[in-house]
Amino acid sequence: MQRYRYTDLMAFSARLLERAGLARERAETVASLFLEADLLGYSTHGMQRLPANVEWLLGGETRREGDHTVLSASRGSEVWDAEFLPGPWITAKAVDRACDIATAEGTGTVVVRRAQHIACLASYLERATRRGIMVTITASTPTEAVVVPHGGLSRVFSCNPIAAGIPTDRDPILIDTTAAMSALGPLNRSYRLGQTLPAPLIVAQDGRVTDDPAEFVERGGSILPIGGTEQGYKGFSLALLTEALSGALGGFGRGSQTGDSEANGVFVQAIDPAHFAGRATFEQEMGQLAERCRASAVAPGHDPVRIPGDRSLARKRDQLENGVGLIRTIVDDIRPWAVRLDCPFPEQI
Repeated sequence: MQRYRYTDLMAFSARLLERAGLARERAETVASLFLEADLLGYSTHGMQRLPANVEWLLGGETRREGDHTVLSASRGSEVWDAEFLPGPWITAKAVDRACDIATAEGTGTVVVRRAQHIACLASYLERATRRGIMVTITASTPTEAVVVPHGGLSRVFSCNPIAAGIPTDRDPILIDTTAAMSALGPLNRSYRLGQTLPAPLIVAQDGRVTDDPAEFVERGGSILPIGGTEQGYKGFSLALLTEALSGALGGFGRGSQTGDSEANGVFVQAIDPAHFAGRATFEQEMGQLAERCRASAVAPGHDPVRIPGDRSLARKRDQLENGVGLIRTIVDDIRPWAVRLDCPFPEQI
């Protein structure tokens, strides 16, 4: 693990994206969201995503300029067509817009179709919770199939992440999970590093369950839904729900999309507690619930209960003070693009 100053990585990432063709404001937004993922500990979806995004910008797969099209709108909802704009930039706009609608109406929903890959959902959550607003985000990739339905062997779903930010009277609760037993980023990293997976997450074409990522990468195996072979109906159900929200609502689902694209369908829903029992009441209720969970008795020798987001926010504070940690392979993947675009990579601290 190598450590770098946050400000240095931020300046470098934004400059690299600018050299690839993004306007400065967009480049800074995308860079900040990638760095937010690293700060929170989601390193497979942080700066690790820079090379692919630079390549898409230079190759035209990501649209550098222009804005989204509003396909439909009501007082409480909008559907956007991003037409392959940078995923982090357009998703941040969607979260901000959903929060604005929620502030006025109580709830606000924005569904985005054809957003280029949006990376880490956790990166967007504090945009809402800092405003005292609860947000739910989910995404799917309709041309990608890597996850089986429960009981099946044929790939049907993408990993379909689900995230929620819940404000409390203390730190926010930050949930980032997925309908699949593994996201693609950690799986591919384990394969690259020659490591086994933390549990048997892959089902082979003959029905065997394994922790060997090569079964997926090389031999056509598939990722199991959350719950595995015994209770995978739970993840299967979540996958269907996320497809309805992020795909079908925006008309960007598996029934209508073909080809090979990283473009996401994105669902964002914001809820302003001020329109319900009140923000202070909501935050106190959720804060007390979180504290009750943290105070739970645990078995001898076990760590205390953590609320989703506790470890991530502690890691974020540490890295902002002591440097952002990047593993060697992330830096190795970025350096060729830094050389190509004459954008020196920062020095370690």
